[in-house]
Amino acid sequence: MMSSLFIGATGLKSHGEGMATIGHNLANVNTVAFKQMSMQYSDLMSQYLTASSGNMTNINQKGMGAMPGSIRTLFTQGGLEAGSAPTDLAINGMGFFGVTRNGVMHYTRAGNFRFDREGHLLDPNGWNVMGRAIVNGVTAGAATPIKLDLHATMPPQATSIISTASRLGGLEFKTLEDPATNPPDFFTMVTNWNPAQAPSHGYREAISFFDSEGRMREATIYYNAVGKTGGLTAVEYLVALTPPGQDNSGREGLLMAGTLTFSSSGELANMTAFNPPASGGNLANLAEWTPAAMQGGRPVMQIGVKGAAVDPNDPSLGFHTLSQSITLDMGLSLTSAANGGAGLASADEASANWQAIFDANVPKTLGPRASNIYGNSNASLFSNRDGYGPGQMRDMQVTTDGRVRVTYNNGQIQDVYQVSLYRFASQDGLRHEGGNHYSATPDSGPADEGIPGDQNFGTIRDYALEQSNVDYAREFTNMIITQRGFQMNSKIITTSDALLQTAIQLKR
Repeated sequence: MMSSLFIGATGLKSHGEGMATIGHNLANVNTVAFKQMSMQYSDLMSQYLTASSGNMTNINQKGMGAMPGSIRTLFTQGGLEAGSAPTDLAINGMGFFGVTRNGVMHYTRAGNFRFDREGHLLDPNGWNVMGRAIVNGVTAGAATPIKLDLHATMPPQATSIISTASRLGGLEFKTLEDPATNPPDFFTMVTNWNPAQAPSHGYREAISFFDSEGRMREATIYYNAVGKTGGLTAVEYLVALTPPGQDNSGREGLLMAGTLTFSSSGELANMTAFNPPASGGNLANLAEWTPAAMQGGRPVMQIGVKGAAVDPNDPSLGFHTLSQSITLDMGLSLTSAANGGAGLASADEASANWQAIFDANVPKTLGPRASNIYGNSNASLFSNRDGYGPGQMRDMQVTTDGRVRVTYNNGQIQDVYQVSLYRFASQDGLRHEGGNHYSATPDSGPADEGIPGDQNFGTIRDYALEQSNVDYAREFTNMIITQRGFQMNSKIITTSDALLQTAIQLKR
């Protein structure tokens, strides 16, 4: 009878602990990324009894009750709910975020992070979220606390290439009757240049670029028909700043001049490019216009524009000159660098050697977007350039592979950090630290760091939070079962007590 009282008491204690586990689950039903816990009961020690006969086939034992066994954490995926900020992060799949404070490392599935005023990415407990810095697009170094400069300014980047393509079918092309005795004039816009007004032209296209101070500058490409002969068509072009007053190189805004040669099918087949003479030269003297340098088979313009004042308080002291080289890509790349001037030393020689310009057999590569003379109208087909002005941080997001991506108000996007994820050989061996944190133990093994979406690590979703994985139906079912178990064990005690009272009364 005494043992039955003891056994009943162990049942009450075990089911009481089980009810506490159920209560803990239900209490955390709305806790971010909470993982449901399950009580695994086990029987208590057994007592060996003296055998009643010589038959020892079965060992004679008596059970001594129940005890709370292991409490397992169920690391199943919780549902995802919408978050309110890009720093609300959810892991879809395997892994934990790493958080650190004072040299101590913890792990969590709860991604309700926020930046503090100094730019540290923290969890609600004030622990720093771990990640690797991205420098020039490459993840490097060990994982460190993520910290952004929320007031960072992106420095400007000067334009290095302008890509443009035009349809020039609307120009009035005349057949050259006898180019040998009456050579065409390929550079009328150069020899008649007047910085006070636009040259006589058939079509023009505006282009823009950024200088080294981040200012947007304007320029214009002027096109004019030269003529056609032998099935080939020639167009002269001139590139000048708009307005020329931006110029600070003494070239009256002129940047480049040259010719475009089109095949009988209207495709771009050849080109020349000449740079104007340096400051102090005679712009109208074609002999001083030399072949442009080539970059990747495309001509390079040398630009000098007026920058900031030498003394902002005294503009009379003049302005700085901002010099830069810009490649002009019209869709044609010449294989030989010498072909930038058609093998000629100057624009003057080009004028006297029209055969070199009307030559469609030069080594070249035609890109998918190139100027042409299709149809009977003029239009801009494509225009683009690199470079940008200064920018302030406007927004940020976290990609599925964990890259912290910052958007600036100049339209540029930059990846600055890679959020790290961690996994364990046995996540069941992790220790609960409270505050949605876990810590590694010898049973879990050391943390294995990885990249979201790589090597079986889960992916990351921003503007989302993982919900608790508590199963209401399961918990209420377990609650009823545990309650019944507690009641039945209480009956064992009351019944054993009644038996004991009867035995005492027999003695009386």
